[in-house]
Amino acid sequence: MEMTNRKKGVIAAVSAGVLIAVTGGVFAYFAAKDGKANLVRVGEDTISVDESFDQPEQTQNFAYRKLVKIDNTGSVPCFVRVRLEFSDSAVQSAASFSSDKQGADDSVTVDDDDIDFYPADPADDNAYAKHLPEGWEYSTDDGYYYYTAPVAAGESTSALISWVKMAYEDVTAIQAHDIYVYAESVQTVDPDTGEDYADPELTDGYKTAWRNFTT
Repeated sequence: MEMTNRKKGVIAAVSAGVLIAVTGGVFAYFAAKDGKANLVRVGEDTISVDESFDQPEQTQNFAYRKLVKIDNTGSVPCFVRVRLEFSDSAVQSAASFSSDKQGADDSVTVDDDDIDFYPADPADDNAYAKHLPEGWEYSTDDGYYYYTAPVAAGESTSALISWVKMAYEDVTAIQAHDIYVYAESVQTVDPDTGEDYADPELTDGYKTAWRNFTT
């Protein structure tokens, strides 16, 4: 198979589903975004955003289910990185994330006291790394979350986030908002040299793969 994209990006805008009178709705869409083109005959590198979402009730402080992971829908292993962005910076300042697996069943209501939440804005927390699920790292240099292990064809990353918590000063401050999930992938083998960045002896192979792609 002829690979037409060394890197693929997928962007998903998913409403946080806050129920306020003027909106009262949930909106979601997925759109593909192509990356750098080449003609290397090593297979196809494609990904998709896999997201589960539970619409929350409107309260001053509430948490809702939002499970985000990335699927490798291509035919070759790849490394993945993700950006999470809010449609409104004021909303982001009121938000926290969690990757806690408690209540992983969508029918379970999240208990705020038993789940580890951390600020959705990385600039607010210098100890960001300790909160992230295993396999994920955050880069303050470019604002991406990096999945450190290669993702095999047909497999998925672990969940980057599982819950979102909103804490407003009062109920009148609640706003409808979107959380944008932008994901990119790069194949684990350098098509120019044949070097396999997924080699277990390369502890930071994912960094080399991304660095060699972007330079």
